[in-house]
Amino acid sequence: MTMTEQRRMESTIRALLENHPDPALHGWLRETIRSFENRLSGIIDPRERQQARDAALVLIKTTLQEWSRNPPVQH
Repeated sequence: MTMTEQRRMESTIRALLENHPDPALHGWLRETIRSFENRLSGIIDPRERQQARDAALVLIKTTLQEWSRNPPVQH
């Protein structure tokens, strides 16, 4: 993923979060990022680490997009 693509992906993630202030969603994101950071820190090869980071961004963006289309029902 190029720097431009990465910035666009991060911008999309920020926009989705700004449009959906659900505390549970934001908590999920913080925990997910923390988990990925821990796992990525163990990858020695910089290219492999970047590929894993890119995959994590795609997973987060896709999950947020799905959540925004079909948010959980709160009772």
